[in-house]
Amino acid sequence: MTNAETIWAALTKVGVSKVAYNPCNKLNAVMEKVPDNIDVMNITKESAGLGLCFGRSLAGKRSAMFIQNTGLGNLVTELYTLQKLYQVALPIFVSWRGYYNEPIEAQILFGQKVEALLQAIDVEYTICKSADDLEDLDQSLESCFAEDKVKVYLLSPEVWETNSADYHVFGSPNFNTVNNVTEGYSGQPTLTRKGAINEIMEHVGDEDIVLSQIGFPSKEVYNSKDRAENFYMLGALGAATEVGIGLAMEVPGRHVYVIDGDGSFFFNPNQLCDLAVFKPENLTVICLDNGSWGSTGNQPTLSSSGMNLSAIAASLGIDSKGMTDSTEALARLIDEKPQFLHYLIQAGNDKKGVEIPLKALEIKERFMNAVSR
Repeated sequence: MTNAETIWAALTKVGVSKVAYNPCNKLNAVMEKVPDNIDVMNITKESAGLGLCFGRSLAGKRSAMFIQNTGLGNLVTELYTLQKLYQVALPIFVSWRGYYNEPIEAQILFGQKVEALLQAIDVEYTICKSADDLEDLDQSLESCFAEDKVKVYLLSPEVWETNSADYHVFGSPNFNTVNNVTEGYSGQPTLTRKGAINEIMEHVGDEDIVLSQIGFPSKEVYNSKDRAENFYMLGALGAATEVGIGLAMEVPGRHVYVIDGDGSFFFNPNQLCDLAVFKPENLTVICLDNGSWGSTGNQPTLSSSGMNLSAIAASLGIDSKGMTDSTEALARLIDEKPQFLHYLIQAGNDKKGVEIPLKALEIKERFMNAVSR
């Protein structure tokens, strides 16, 4: 058995059914051997993979990630406010660039600091240089899941017998014609976010799942209608829709609503790309657009200077029923369950509601119990 096959055998043994993958030519040897029983989620950046894997974890599924070590610098915030905050396991296999026979100066500079970085952020890691280092990998992975922790496996190029750089089918530009005429908006919305959330929660079914973005969206959902089927994001701006995608794909019998905001999509537009690619039929993303960074003082976002998120969504092929500021239309669209619902609201936050009293672990455990019923 090759070292690559050993890794996949261990992942299969512990019940990992999907992996998130961001390309690195040093990982080609292992990605060449992906078994039929494990699906690969191709990600556009590392933090997006954390969100997708976290969503799957909320449905009780096990995931892993394969990335390059420079990508560790792109996911620290999400790692702390998703997997570590909510105590969710995730093994991350990392091609350790800059460590062994590395010709690229920039890779060497970062590669020399990888161990210090992992130590600083309190992430356990193990170095894999040979078959001996992979001998008990299944036990290590099982421990990772049993203890609900993140663990990094630093894969030195030494671990590969050969590096098959060109095993895969090359990409080639291939996309559909886009005819996109999207209406503009210059009216005056009638509802604040709190009013819109009240309307949403009135029309959500008892078995439906609601996942809300960090900050005031989660606080206002809690104060509007707290329920076990709500998952409150306490961190990771720009990750709620990623989490919703990962979750929805694993609970096909339940409809998932993500309550998100314009600032979130400008902060991380990759979410819209992933929504267009994965397209779970049981997912509706509700973008409450007030043209403001609502949780930081209502400073203007790009929506206030002409950027139209409905147009961006339509250009990506996302099924959207258009934008509206009508309360009646909002209620109807919630029932129609489009992929992307763009609802325009007034800036302003609810100042009367209490802070969410639940700790992250309580939110996770209550939610997972409700979803598993």
